[in-house]
Amino acid sequence: MTRERRNLWLGIAAVAAAQAAVLGWMIWERAGLLANGREVVLEVIPVDPRSLFRGDYVNLGYNISRVDAPSPTPHRGDDIYVTLQKGAGDTWTVAGSRPQLPASVGPDQVVLKGRVDYTSSAAAGPAQTFVHYGIESFFVPEGTGRELEALVREKKLSALIAVGSDGDAGIKGLVVDGKRVYEEPLL
Repeated sequence: MTRERRNLWLGIAAVAAAQAAVLGWMIWERAGLLANGREVVLEVIPVDPRSLFRGDYVNLGYNISRVDAPSPTPHRGDDIYVTLQKGAGDTWTVAGSRPQLPASVGPDQVVLKGRVDYTSSAAAGPAQTFVHYGIESFFVPEGTGRELEALVREKKLSALIAVGSDGDAGIKGLVVDGKRVYEEPLL
């Protein structure tokens, strides 16, 4: 084997190893979040039950997706950290938002990291920021998307969210009438 050919194969092997390492890190990070993140239950509103490529899913909306704009007013694409306060039962509500991760939060609080979709003008009251958290879609077994929409209309569906200490969040599962019905696999 010539030196050039051997170097080519070594380069290909190095690229393949680097890609496998990045993929392994992504899987490990996601599994760690779901296994160790603090659990938060949020009420949801599904919008669209089908993807041609991946099957049934629910597009989830949350009452925490619209918050009072922090100061300075954030712009589209900016990171935003939303502090949630645990209320009665399993309810969580917005306690505040800010452009950086708070140094500490109370024992009944958790911080979600989001991205600003847009901020409304403050002409008719306080400016509102619309936030995307990366937990807005959940794939479900085929044929169950429309059934889940009906459960939401009846206010029986919630999302179980795992939240890491850095504010990253992932959907851990779906809850119907307080009972876990779908679980996201760790791997």
